Amino acid sequence: WGSWTTQTSNGSVNGMHDSFNPIGGMIPMIDMFINVTFGGIGVGLIGYLLFLLLAAFLGSLMIGRAPEIAGKALETREMKLVCIALLTQPLLILGFSAITVAFPTLTGNSNPGFHGISQVIYEYTSAFANNGSGFEGLGDNTVWWNVTCAVNLALGRFIPILAPLAIAASLAAKRSAPEGRGSLSIDTPTFGLMTLAVIVMFTLLSFMPVLILGPIAEALALMS
Repeated sequence: WGSWTTQTSNGSVNGMHDSFNPIGGMIPMIDMFINVTFGGIGVGLIGYLLFLLLAAFLGSLMIGRAPEIAGKALETREMKLVCIALLTQPLLILGFSAITVAFPTLTGNSNPGFHGISQVIYEYTSAFANNGSGFEGLGDNTVWWNVTCAVNLALGRFIPILAPLAIAASLAAKRSAPEGRGSLSIDTPTFGLMTLAVIVMFTLLSFMPVLILGPIAEALALMS
């Protein structure tokens, strides 16, 4: 329940996320990292379309064709916008988290250990995903938290919205190339798996180190 309601941001809970075991608390965090759930208010569908464009770009190169999607060329302008929109998330979440952990007097964090890192990461991830949930051991009603989370939320909403609009305008202005035998089909199971692989790899490359420092390290400490 905690996983699904966090993905869709519907606001209902059946337990406090901060009370979950380390791996249980990590799952809602990963849901918000991925942020591509259809119907989720954290611009989930837009996030999926950005990954779709990235998968089309990589898939086209893998079959030896100039990058395209639906007959429209994916060129430097479009891919720069895709990268800006996707990289905004790890840059903001990890950047603010690093500053917060480096200066603990700013945080009001109730847990200085591994769980404390999870609390900080979860707070900024929730703000970026427009989610509203949190690890509530965190004393987050301070000027630092209010300002940085507001910046995170605003940029996390507008950049992933404005960048795809600019991409759509750029693609709409281009002529459609006729499909040939070598054209990349985006309506096949193979391309679906390709898109899934891109989503998983991007998320792991962005956030796996901090997950190891937070919930995974906490889980291993409890096992020892």
